[in-house]
Amino acid sequence: MIEMWPVGGYGEFGKNFTGFRFGNEVIICDMGVSTDKLVFLEEQGIESPAQISTEELIKNDAIPDDEDFFEEWGYLVKAIIIGHAHLDHIWATMKLAEKYDCPIILTPFTAEVLKNLSKNENIKIPNKIIRINPGGDYNISEKLKVEFIYATHSTPQTVIVAIHYEDQTIIYAVDWKFDDYPTLGKRTDYKRLEQLGESQKVLALVSDSTRIDQESRTFSESLVKNMFKDILFWTENKDNAIFVTTFASHVARLNMLVNMAQEMGRKPVIMGRSINNYLSAAERINLVNITKKAKLCIYKNQIAKMLKEIEKNRKHYFVICTGCQGEPNSVLSRIARDEFKFKFTGDDQVIFSASTIPTEVNAINRKTIEKELKQKGVRIFSEVHVSGHASKEDLRDMIKMLKPKHFIPAHGTLDKLSAGINLAQEMGYILGKTAHLLYNGHKKKLN
Repeated sequence: MIEMWPVGGYGEFGKNFTGFRFGNEVIICDMGVSTDKLVFLEEQGIESPAQISTEELIKNDAIPDDEDFFEEWGYLVKAIIIGHAHLDHIWATMKLAEKYDCPIILTPFTAEVLKNLSKNENIKIPNKIIRINPGGDYNISEKLKVEFIYATHSTPQTVIVAIHYEDQTIIYAVDWKFDDYPTLGKRTDYKRLEQLGESQKVLALVSDSTRIDQESRTFSESLVKNMFKDILFWTENKDNAIFVTTFASHVARLNMLVNMAQEMGRKPVIMGRSINNYLSAAERINLVNITKKAKLCIYKNQIAKMLKEIEKNRKHYFVICTGCQGEPNSVLSRIARDEFKFKFTGDDQVIFSASTIPTEVNAINRKTIEKELKQKGVRIFSEVHVSGHASKEDLRDMIKMLKPKHFIPAHGTLDKLSAGINLAQEMGYILGKTAHLLYNGHKKKLN
């Protein structure tokens, strides 16, 4: 008998935390944060939410409430497994992991990002760190083995987690996409997924539901380069400033933008501490070599100095900065609010290479920054982006590959989870028997 305990991420975006019990051994998958709650706390004047107590963060609904889980299953936990380096999967590790007497298992890139996060916050994580490359595996105990299956997503070294227990396998796929033409790294390991399906040992698939209601498949990251070519080489921009904002964790996108800036004959400038967290992690393990090509500005005084130079010679630079969600403390938002001496002028270009994360806070912030930019006469290009999340037809193919006995949608609001259940029912799964709509705190036995 295998039992699943959803703690966070079921009925909401973020705060991902799932427990699986195999006999008398427990595995935790992910310890994330609600990113919009982080933004909310920062808007209340709390510059560093990680310095708030764990209890206060739970009270503010920023991190998973694992109190009941810890009391009942905590002493059985053998490992914490982090599937990739996005904050909604990794951030709460800084606050929750220490009370579990077990190692944290992650890929080298994800480990480096966690190292940067904890160092920036001056937080020591006492747990042993075990690094496994995508495609590798690790014996947690005599009966438990974890396998990291390479998956494409919007940050490097994302993996689909396979937990093998006796003759059964749990697949935890939160997050992933199918991309046959990734711009950095390998494509998802279809062969291994098909092998697991053919074994008929996959007891359950727990999958990302972010885009499950999209009646399509998610397109390749390689398309984004052509989107940028259409904007940058066909729009008049000879004497204007160019600012691009994207997700700090999207190292492949950042790498592409730096190369495109050089192709245009402009000097790439990268601004923002959160971007540095991911870039430095990627460079330490030799995934990219960006900072030798670009000027990196991390701190406010560096950014202010560089913006003065850009204002004098705006046609010579190509700025990549934080602010794709309109976060109030991001570089782009501060420029839009005139907190720096740089002033946007008519026909300057701002490109949002990101979709808006579907939460109320992000929607409001994004509208606010776009309104401020329009008032300055800026030319705005939105949604120059392809998602890192699987759409409905990708998930259909994943289910066909793995042939799981049970399907559980995760990582989404109720409407997203329901759309996942609808797809499962289309494929012959039965609600309550082989397809399960779970919420935070509701345990489920799988057999």
